[in-house]
Amino acid sequence: MRPARCGTIVTAILNTIFPAGLWAQNPGSVRGSVTDSSGSVVAGAILLLQPAGPENGRTSITDQDGSFQFNAVTPGTYSLTIVALGFTDRKMDITVAADETLELPSAVLQVAPAKSTVQVGLSQKERAAEQVHEEEQQRILGVFPNFLVTYQQDTAPLTAAQKFRLGWKIIVDPEVLIATGLVAGIEQARNAYPEFGQGMEGYGKRVGAAYADQVSAVLVGRIVTQTLFHQDPRYYFKSDGSFGARLLFAIGTAFVCKGDNGRWQPDYSDVIGGLAAGEISTLYYPASSRTGLRLFHNVLLGFGGRASAHIVQQFIYSKLTTHIPKAAARLKLDLPEGTPVDLISVEDLRSGSPQGTHEMSFVLEKNIEADGVVVAKEGSKAMGEVSYGATDNPRGAQTVSLSIEHVSLEAGKTSIPLRSSPKRGESAAIEYRWVEDTGRIEVTLYSARDVAVTPAP
Repeated sequence: MRPARCGTIVTAILNTIFPAGLWAQNPGSVRGSVTDSSGSVVAGAILLLQPAGPENGRTSITDQDGSFQFNAVTPGTYSLTIVALGFTDRKMDITVAADETLELPSAVLQVAPAKSTVQVGLSQKERAAEQVHEEEQQRILGVFPNFLVTYQQDTAPLTAAQKFRLGWKIIVDPEVLIATGLVAGIEQARNAYPEFGQGMEGYGKRVGAAYADQVSAVLVGRIVTQTLFHQDPRYYFKSDGSFGARLLFAIGTAFVCKGDNGRWQPDYSDVIGGLAAGEISTLYYPASSRTGLRLFHNVLLGFGGRASAHIVQQFIYSKLTTHIPKAAARLKLDLPEGTPVDLISVEDLRSGSPQGTHEMSFVLEKNIEADGVVVAKEGSKAMGEVSYGATDNPRGAQTVSLSIEHVSLEAGKTSIPLRSSPKRGESAAIEYRWVEDTGRIEVTLYSARDVAVTPAP
C-alpha cells in the first residue's frame, strides 16, 4: 500500500475518534477582563470555562487588574460563566480556534439587585395587619395552629382588635376542637373528675370543661390581660446567637415580654392572666380538684410552663412549622463542623510574590449549603495568614513551602472559622493545587465548629 494511501486511512480513523480533527490542532488561549458598570475592575471574580461535551470545566480568577487568562485551551465551543459576590452572574458562549489567542471584550457585571423586606407606604397598623394575616397561616406539621409566635425581624405592635383576632382564630380552629374532644375522652377513660360521672353526660361535661380551659387560657390568660397591660401575647422567635444564648432567651421570656412600646417588660400580664384563668376554672371543675396552695402552684406552674413552651417553640416548632412568612426573620441554619470549603487564592504566588508570613485573600470557589439552602455564595471572601517560601533546588526548579493558618470565610455577617482537617484535633497538612500557570492555588479547608448561618440572599 502506498504511503499516501496509508496516511489517508490513518487520518480518517483519527477523525472518527476525535471529532473535527482536534487531534491535529494546536491549543489556543482565552484572555480578557471583568469590570462593573462604572468601568471599575472586578478583582477576585471566578470564571468557569465549560466545554460543550462531558469534560470537566476549568476555573480561573481575575487578578488585581480584573484580568484573566486560560492557556492551553483545546479548540472548540465553550460556555464561560463569570461569578462575583454582589454582582449578577454573567454567561457567554465562545469559540476557541487552533493557535488562537481569543481576546474577549471587557465583560461588564451588573450589580445584583438589593432585596428588601421594608413595606414602603404602610402604616404601623397596616403592617401589623399583614403580619397577623401571615401568622394565621403558621401551622405545626401543616395541621396544628401556631399563631402566637412571630418570626418577623420588624414585628409591628398589635392593636387590641388584632390581639383578639389571633385569640379567636385559635379557639375556633377545628384542630383545637378535635384535640379538646380527645382530651375529654382520655379523661373519661381514666375517670378523671369522677363527679362528672360516665356515659355521654359525663363525656359532655369533660368536653365542656376542657374547652372552657382552652378559651380561658387563650382569651383570659393571654389576650385580655395583654391588651389591658399593653403587652404582646406572641413569642418572639430568636434567629441568631449560639444555642446557649437562644436557650437562655427562651427561658428568660417566661419572665419578660415585649410591650406595645417595643421594650421588654416584666411579664405581669401572663402572671395575672394565668391566675385569673385558674380561678375561673374553679367555677366548672369539682371542688375535689382544688387545693389549698392552688394560687401559689399556678404562679410557679405558669413560669415553668411558659419556659418549657418557649424552649419547644424555639428549637422544635420552628423546624416543624409550615408557611413561615417570606418576609419573616431569616432563620439561622446550622452549618456543621467539618463542612468542606473550597477556596482559590486571589494573590499570584509565583516567584515575584512576597515570602514570609502575610495576610492573603481567597474567594469561595463553590457554593456552601446547609440543609439544602445556600448560606455562602461562590465568590464570597476569605482571609488567612499564609507562610510562603520558594527556593531553587539543585536541578534548577523551585521548591515551594506553604502553610495557611487562621482562615475565616465571611458569609454575610457571619464569620466561619476554617481549619485543615474535617475532624477536631486531627493534624493534617493542607493540600493545595496550583491553578494552571496563574500562580494561584486551590485549597480545601473545613469549618472549625458548628456555626449558625443565615441563608444567602
